[in-house]
Amino acid sequence: MISSTFIPSVPEQYINVDEDKALKQGVAISDVYQTIQAYRVACSSMYFNDFGRTWQVYIEAEAPYRANTQDLSQFYVRNNQGQNVPLSALANFETDYGPEFTLRYNEYRSAQIFGSAAPGYSSQQATAALEDVFTKPCPAGWASTTMGMSYQEQKARQVCQLGPFSYFHSSLSF
Repeated sequence: MISSTFIPSVPEQYINVDEDKALKQGVAISDVYQTIQAYRVACSSMYFNDFGRTWQVYIEAEAPYRANTQDLSQFYVRNNQGQNVPLSALANFETDYGPEFTLRYNEYRSAQIFGSAAPGYSSQQATAALEDVFTKPCPAGWASTTMGMSYQEQKARQVCQLGPFSYFHSSLSF
């Protein structure tokens, strides 16, 4: 049985800001990004003191108004002349597909593959079958390695092949 946590086709939403259009309309780029941040994710805007305590103010669109990408037209950014410019005139959403999350192993992007041997086969035979698959030519930039239990089993097999005296002797030479 083979499984993986890698899911390559999860829908993702990207907000593309047309910076040239924003500059032509007199809108500061930082204001556009701050408005997008307030639209999608809470952002801290200020502090105020009341009742002897300091309170932090967060700005965030209510959940129903940020649930749909078409709601972007309900938010405005002020330009350098004090006029409100709809955010939808400066930015748009694009849907793309990508991995749900990206794992890293030794600083490289990675995907974990979990497997177990079929009934009647040893873990060594299952590992050998996987290694056989991964020794075939892979696309450029791809590599495979073992980690976790598979790595420990490989190390244990190497020790067993050397014999107990060789392992004991090599551990003393450190």
